[in-house]
Amino acid sequence: MSVNSPQFAPNMMYYSPSAVKKRKAGATIFGGLLGMTAYYLPVTKDEFVNKAFKVTKAEANSKILSLTKAAKEIEKNSLSTESKMVLQEMGLNADIKEITKRCIDIDATVSNPQNVSTYKTYFNDNFKIFKKNPHLMDNNCADAFKSLKWNKFKWGMGIGAALGLAFSLMSSRD
Repeated sequence: MSVNSPQFAPNMMYYSPSAVKKRKAGATIFGGLLGMTAYYLPVTKDEFVNKAFKVTKAEANSKILSLTKAAKEIEKNSLSTESKMVLQEMGLNADIKEITKRCIDIDATVSNPQNVSTYKTYFNDNFKIFKKNPHLMDNNCADAFKSLKWNKFKWGMGIGAALGLAFSLMSSRD
C-alpha cells in the first residue's frame, strides 16, 4: 500500500493555524462580552450589608493610619502640611495624647460589637431605600454598591471568556 492510497488519506478538514486562532480569540471575546452582563445582576441584601461594613471599617482604618502618621511626625517635630490638614479636618491639635484618644475612639466605632451591630442594622434597614434611590446613599454605601457591581462585572467577564474559549476548543475538535 502506498501512502497516496485512499486508505491513508484522512477524511479530515484542515484549518490554517491563523483561522483557528481567530476563532478562539473571537469566541473568547464574545464570551467575555456576554459575561459582562453580570454587572446587571441584582445585589443581595447580605452582600451589601457585609460590603458596606467592610468599606466603613477600611475608612476608619485609613483615618487611624493618617493620624498615626501625624503623631509620628509630631514626635520628630516635622509636621507636614498634609498631616496638618488631616488634624485640622478632624478638629485636633498637634497633641499626641489627643490624637491617641481619637484613634482609640475611631477603632471602637468599628470593633465594638454593639457599634458593629448598629452599623449592620442601619445598612440592612435602608437597603431597599438605597437600591431604589441611589442619591440617598452616603459615600460608604455608594462605594459598597459600586464595588459589588464591578466584582460581578469582572467575574462575569472572566467566566464568560473562559467558557467562550472552552466552547471554541470543543467545536474545533473532530
